[in-house]
Amino acid sequence: MNRFHIRSLLLGALLALPAAPVAAQNQSDTVPAFNLDSVIVSVVGTPIRFGRSPYPVSVVGLSDLRVGKTGMFLDETLQSLPGVQVQNRFNYAVGERVTIRGFGSRAQFGVRGINITVDGIPATLADGQSTLDHLDLASLGRVEALRGPGSAIYGNAAGGVLSFETALSAQSPARQEATAVAGSFGLLRLQSLTSGTVGNGAYLVSVDRLNYDGFRHFGVVENPDSSYGGADRTHINARLEQGFAGGELGITVNHLSLDAESPGSISRSAFNAEPDQIHPFYKRDLTGKEVQQAQLGVSWTGPAAGFDASAAVYGLTRDFSNPIPVEFIDADRRASGARVTLGRDVGSVRLLVGGEYDRQDDDRREYYNRGGKPDTVLVNQTEKVQSAGGFMQVTVPLQDRVELVGAGRYDFTRFEVQDFYIRPTINNVDNSGGRDMNNLSGSLGVHVSVAPQLGVFANVATSFETPTTVELGNQKAGVGGFNTTLEPTTGRTLEAGVRGTVSDRISFEATGFMMKLENEILSLQDNTDGVDNFRNVPRSERKGVEAIVRARFLDFVSGQVSYTYTDATFKEATDRYGVNIAGKKVPGLAPKQLQASIRATQGDWYLDVSAEYTDEMAVNDRNCLVVLDAARNCPTPTAGGSQNGFTRAYTLVGARAGGTSVQLGGFEVSPFVGVQNLLDRRYMASIVPNAFAPTANHTNVRFYEPGPGRTFYVGATVAISR
Repeated sequence: MNRFHIRSLLLGALLALPAAPVAAQNQSDTVPAFNLDSVIVSVVGTPIRFGRSPYPVSVVGLSDLRVGKTGMFLDETLQSLPGVQVQNRFNYAVGERVTIRGFGSRAQFGVRGINITVDGIPATLADGQSTLDHLDLASLGRVEALRGPGSAIYGNAAGGVLSFETALSAQSPARQEATAVAGSFGLLRLQSLTSGTVGNGAYLVSVDRLNYDGFRHFGVVENPDSSYGGADRTHINARLEQGFAGGELGITVNHLSLDAESPGSISRSAFNAEPDQIHPFYKRDLTGKEVQQAQLGVSWTGPAAGFDASAAVYGLTRDFSNPIPVEFIDADRRASGARVTLGRDVGSVRLLVGGEYDRQDDDRREYYNRGGKPDTVLVNQTEKVQSAGGFMQVTVPLQDRVELVGAGRYDFTRFEVQDFYIRPTINNVDNSGGRDMNNLSGSLGVHVSVAPQLGVFANVATSFETPTTVELGNQKAGVGGFNTTLEPTTGRTLEAGVRGTVSDRISFEATGFMMKLENEILSLQDNTDGVDNFRNVPRSERKGVEAIVRARFLDFVSGQVSYTYTDATFKEATDRYGVNIAGKKVPGLAPKQLQASIRATQGDWYLDVSAEYTDEMAVNDRNCLVVLDAARNCPTPTAGGSQNGFTRAYTLVGARAGGTSVQLGGFEVSPFVGVQNLLDRRYMASIVPNAFAPTANHTNVRFYEPGPGRTFYVGATVAISR
């Protein structure tokens, strides 16, 4: 479907929609009121009222997650959460880069530094890495986010926690939905969603098929026939919740099949000439990823022996082949785990204790990449990770105004590698071995209700984040085993904030924080083979402010604004050449981000307009692109050249409109249209921090991952209930 067809469909759909009101229909006091205490959040461990949490939390509901959205990328789901940045690389082979307070900015694929659960089942594996390919965005009903390491009941996560929940409907015995979305660059997504109730249980079965051609092209001159960066994805997700043994049993089964091309990154000069182009490097090696993943998770919550118990077990298989520049990676993964918590009230004090165990087994082979096919063996090894953690949390209310929450946790992680590719004749020795990493962490938070509609909170916490198997195993090409010098990151955090409501029509939350880190893990690409390598820097620091304001102005107009400021700098560090980088910005993180949206409704119809400003971000440890002198120092900035080592700031505007559950005979129809990057801005959506430098003076480095120009989509959901 080309741009002309998309524009025609969009124009027709817009003309068919009733105009959004520009003035109030009435001035009555029927505007829905904000009540922060009416929302219960569980991401902090013990269920607690949102308005009394001693930690900064955010909640996103079903309407903001799904209404009028494509269901393509995670940035639609996490949009406008303060402190959370999603850099959409529009590349299904690597996924979006998700960061909380900058943790995760080094990730070239998957998610780092954030603990993630989906329907109570861990999506973060034993080594701390998370992949969200299996997340069914189109059937989500709720997301809770905990920013910072405030709750010690989650291990191996310095940035925070994301909890995703599937939306199960108990409104009718059976409901069938069919959704179709078509858009620019060959987007076509088809979904069947079946849900309903049986007895005292609820179920959902979603089958989703997506095709996407991508917007990147070979060569400087745009040629639609040479597009690269597309994906074919089939996703099946099933969820059952059923009363069982006096509690609630939850079963989740999902399957993912993904075949995606990876268009990679380009240099600044290439971006200036034609941002949609692809470097021949990626065409030569046919970079991409094929994944087959299946997962089963079972959870249960309910009373047991006088306790409020919760238990979850899961298992997954993930087989993938991943041709990247120079190398071809072929890996088979098996992972499993279990988590148990027991809670009990002792007087007015709430106690929570628990433990978890996770195991991860990878069979990893690396080859030279010859035209997208495996060639000479470089690495052949198995990697095993076992992690165990025990934790306790105590919640103490003091009178009616003060809430104290303290937690402690101990983590132990064992990494083992068995090296099978041993060639003494080429000095390739047996690099088998193991690494043990452990840590004791904790947190203490307090919330004080200073007025019925105003509360303040503060907390202190420590954090612990191990390297992943990829970070330990990625060394120079042909070298197996684990990096024996890479250490886990530890940190200390202090934060304070305020939240409340004004006239029951405005809600707000603002948080200030400071984090001091030791041995932060950074990535760099080796100049001899382009492979990502990882190292520690002794000391770094993050400090910043996060704020969000939501307002309901009239019966039909609402809006919100969120702001994130994160100053992430090196305090004691040198780069790969031994040059002092103290005071430099941590790459891959936009220090400032401002997001705003306004929504107008009339009956079943809505119009939503949003805008996002993203600040410039550093591309490497030294915050400069070109290294000229013998000492490999950055040149002195000249007039107009001070941003040489940073991306350009940008602002994106988008709009979507449609109807929700419009009755058409016996059917409910929800049509929608949308436009993204409405002003057709040229922008760098993401970067590859410390990217491979093809020349000795570091010119023409491929740091930049561009975003598409103006794009359109149109779709509809048709539902019938019985």
